[in-house]
Amino acid sequence: MTHAASIPRRRLTGWHVLSILLTFFGTVAAADAVLIYSAVRSWTGAETTSAYRAGQLYNGELAQAQAQAALGWQVEPRAERRPDDTVQVSVAARDRSGRPLTGVTWSAVLQRPTAQRDDRVVTLRQGAYAHVAIMSDLAPGQWDLVVEGSRNGERAYRSKTRLVLR
Repeated sequence: MTHAASIPRRRLTGWHVLSILLTFFGTVAAADAVLIYSAVRSWTGAETTSAYRAGQLYNGELAQAQAQAALGWQVEPRAERRPDDTVQVSVAARDRSGRPLTGVTWSAVLQRPTAQRDDRVVTLRQGAYAHVAIMSDLAPGQWDLVVEGSRNGERAYRSKTRLVLR
């Protein structure tokens, strides 16, 4: 009898296969959990390049937000894809009593939340009931529609609306 023949052979059973699979996928799941936790914990959600500067401007932004709320304007920014694959951006604005706003200059920007290189300036034109723009070559996905209204050269209104274009 040879030396190799004297070693007892172990059989691979279903329990062995199950424990190997559970160990493998458990290790992968644990590594994924650590990476996800690290990613979520390390991203602050900050949208500014300088938190210090943003902190200095905070009180001014807060005062502008309070002044904007006191105006009582009802502003409805929208962006919808049309059948011809263009996107219609509109801003309908009314005063506190529901009448269309006059004497306000509106501007808008469509921003990608993830990449500034895709941002697009929207040229709004006065329509029958709203300021409207038709845009082509706009990729589907998430966009932020930033709308500003100026009166007498000073910003009186600003909003940022998250949109999903299909």
